[in-house]
Amino acid sequence: MSEVLGPRSFLAYGRYRYLKVSLAGMAIGVAFYALCDPPAARSGSTRVGYALGTVAAALIVWLLWFGVRKRSRGSSGAPVRGWLSAHVYLGTALLLLVPLHSAFRFGWNVHTLAYALISIVVVSGVFGVFLYTLVPQPMTANRPGQKLEGLMQQIADIDAQSLNLARELPDSFVRAVQVSVEKTRIGGSVARQLSGWDPRCGTAAALRMMRDELSKLDADETKVAGELQEMIAVKQTLLKHVRRDVRYRALLDLWLLVHVPLSLAAFVAVAAHVFLVFYYR
Repeated sequence: MSEVLGPRSFLAYGRYRYLKVSLAGMAIGVAFYALCDPPAARSGSTRVGYALGTVAAALIVWLLWFGVRKRSRGSSGAPVRGWLSAHVYLGTALLLLVPLHSAFRFGWNVHTLAYALISIVVVSGVFGVFLYTLVPQPMTANRPGQKLEGLMQQIADIDAQSLNLARELPDSFVRAVQVSVEKTRIGGSVARQLSGWDPRCGTAAALRMMRDELSKLDADETKVAGELQEMIAVKQTLLKHVRRDVRYRALLDLWLLVHVPLSLAAFVAVAAHVFLVFYYR
């Protein structure tokens, strides 16, 4: 799982340093576009067009390098939150720099496809920022002061204790605990992870089985069964926290599974655009 950074830690990095850089870069691009070429001559093949295209292409390569930089343990320089801040703000600047490069001329060709993919990547990036803004706080609140591994260990301990306690009761309670242990699933398909719950949860089924058997017990057994039910109910609560945590992690991982391939597709389209421009020049 990738590191989850708080939204302010990267959006406001360096007092919004990269927001200012992005705005300044877009302002300079607009100034060059407006002042250096007459309106009738503007196109992607002018000096200004090539200059803006070179800047945009270099920026795309630099932004793709973020994934490498983020996973490099031995890298130096700005911290990850600084690179992420630059990634967000400078990536958004492409929405203006690329049209300026092409003089706002689009058509049904690979050049426009490249810009369309860039736009989709930027939009997915904005959605990623939205996720990184919303997810960390409820993820922390879901398991305050605990790690997922700690919750899983508690569940494993309850399984062992409940099996021992169930042996003091009729076989129907032993079977119920076995259902809780063997039929409880965490994770699964993407849809299951994103839903945050399991309609066929073995632990919930075990509690229902125990309730159906309570009337058949004597006073001493009823007391033990009550302790066992409390134990399984605690496990059910822990499972809710674990599945909620899995859901938050799945949201972030699913976004990366969409954003990264789209970024690579945009890079390939841009490379094709550059090749075709110079091949048919």
